Amino acid sequence: MDGLLITLISLAVTALFIVGVPIFLVISLWVVGVSLVIDFTLANVGVTLYEGLSFYGLLALPLFILTGDLINAAGIAKRLSDFAYACLGWLRGGLGMASLGACGMFAAISGSNSATTATIGGIMHPEMTKGNYETKFAAATVAAGGTVGIIIPPSIIFIVYGFMMNLPIGDLFMAGLIPGILMVIAMQLVCYWICKKNGWGNIQSFQVKRAAKAGMRAWLGFLAIGIVLWGFIPVPFRRRKRRV
Repeated sequence: MDGLLITLISLAVTALFIVGVPIFLVISLWVVGVSLVIDFTLANVGVTLYEGLSFYGLLALPLFILTGDLINAAGIAKRLSDFAYACLGWLRGGLGMASLGACGMFAAISGSNSATTATIGGIMHPEMTKGNYETKFAAATVAAGGTVGIIIPPSIIFIVYGFMMNLPIGDLFMAGLIPGILMVIAMQLVCYWICKKNGWGNIQSFQVKRAAKAGMRAWLGFLAIGIVLWGFIPVPFRRRKRRV
């Protein structure tokens, strides 16, 4: 009998989800309904929710998103993109490679793939379109670059995964740092090969002065990346106290 009631409740909440009811409300209704069926005290649901949400580590989620929004609103994301283009503009497809590099740098601040794609894409996609790149390729480039947002620390997914699985988040960040950098480099190589094959993009001469000037203008972005990296890199290397 209980199995039949749980099945009916599951079908009912599935129908609510299909008609557009928010997912959190659907989950809440399912939990309450199943709790009533199995005679589970509803007070325990509230206690469990409070204990789960009171974990201070989850504060990093809105704070990293806020940092990314502040970086974007202050124009620092544009300056990071300009610095990447000043360093890579002398290569065929340099603007596309700069977009990928900017995605990697912004991901190290926001920790979100969607925020990285939206921010860098809004800046670089129009520039790539004007710079003799195919529109679809420009969109695919910034979309692919945004995927490193969940790999390069501080990844929001790593924070949630570490919290749920009771794993050290600092170790997860360390594990994602090098793979994230390698992903950016690999995508840049593919971008270079495709652009060279199709003749896309304009080439500009490399000037040390221009690259240094662009780097100085983006110093706040580098500072934000350094603060984030400094917060977790030393953690795995701290000496643990030996047991007596």
